[in-house]
Amino acid sequence: MLRRKAHFLIVGLLFTIFIFTIRPFAPVQAGATLPVFQDTILGVGFSYLPRSTEVVRDQYLSSAYGFTVVDAEGRLLARVEWLRGTSPTEASDIASKLMGSFPTIPVRRSCIAIDGREATLLSPIPGQVETAVVLVTANGRLYRIFYNTESDLGLSVVQRITFIPPKGDLLTLGLRKAENALYDSPPWDWRIDARKSGKGSLTGGSSRQGPRTQPQAYTPPGCVDFPTWKFLQTQWAWNANGTGTSYPKGWSKAGPSYFGEGLHVGCDRPTKLNDYFALDHPLKKWDIVYPPASGTVLYAGWAGGGWAGLGRVVIVDLGNGYWAMAAHLRGINVTAGQFVGISTVIGWAGASGYYGDNYWPTVHLHQGLYKDANLASWAGGIYGGHSAQPIKVHYFRNGGGDYWYISKYQWMSW
Repeated sequence: MLRRKAHFLIVGLLFTIFIFTIRPFAPVQAGATLPVFQDTILGVGFSYLPRSTEVVRDQYLSSAYGFTVVDAEGRLLARVEWLRGTSPTEASDIASKLMGSFPTIPVRRSCIAIDGREATLLSPIPGQVETAVVLVTANGRLYRIFYNTESDLGLSVVQRITFIPPKGDLLTLGLRKAENALYDSPPWDWRIDARKSGKGSLTGGSSRQGPRTQPQAYTPPGCVDFPTWKFLQTQWAWNANGTGTSYPKGWSKAGPSYFGEGLHVGCDRPTKLNDYFALDHPLKKWDIVYPPASGTVLYAGWAGGGWAGLGRVVIVDLGNGYWAMAAHLRGINVTAGQFVGISTVIGWAGASGYYGDNYWPTVHLHQGLYKDANLASWAGGIYGGHSAQPIKVHYFRNGGGDYWYISKYQWMSW
């Protein structure tokens, strides 16, 4: 009997040792105490993150510094910001100002708890996707949290936020200020009259041209066509792409994301960016970007909040209720209120997003057109109105002409 008890004791001891040996390497499940992510300087962590998500830390230091949790497509699930220089006692005023910044949307205020702390919830808040905003105080700091209300993953991420005592100083990260990174320019002299340079035809250029006659184009309900009596142009210069790329100099395509693909969705959603007719044009880093037509700059800066994935953006009022947006820029060359002509360099191509460079896997110009939209000026975010289809887009090279309708992977010339 004693020998049998000793045998069971030995087996039990070995089993206990085995369990405690493998436990630290087990995957962390919802509700577990081991964190899967911590930012000790911000004082925020997560006890759970869904699969196929990524935490993107800001590369530049802004007054709303933080990180973003994105899904596999780069869509915002949650963004956590420390409102640096803002006292927690200002939370109510900030909530009121935020609610008042969307006059066309009835934003509701309610109370919730985040990691056991009382917080203010504001919803709906516009963005590339519809979001909610949480204002919460922890460790003497005021945090602003955006989360995607269209996805269950957004809420599940926010529910797993934990606040920890902050350690360290932001200055030790050596980050450049976000506002100082807006007006970066190419490491070469770009001050050339690009529209008078590089004349002549590209060999085989005529075979790359798109349709020169107007076909029947489908416009989904809620979207509109950009009027053919208003001027539009391709937004790059004669020296775009070329050496080091798979595209001839002065050429690009309508892709990788075409109308209605990926994040290019929405015709007339009142609380979201309507980008059904947005196009991505592959370019190389620092390629010149022009406006699609002359107009007045409404916004030039980092897109924030629920639009942060757009990176550096320039929004131009083209008149008659039509706006244009160029996004993911590497640098910006204009300021709000400035009049721009068709030869004004508004910026340079990049892959920026979420307060950082090179977030997106390819350098491209994200171009969108909008009718009767609204602007959240504090975030550089467009919402509401209608997505507008680009029609009769003028090109100057190879004899000049118009792309009446842009097909998927359409070759397009400067």
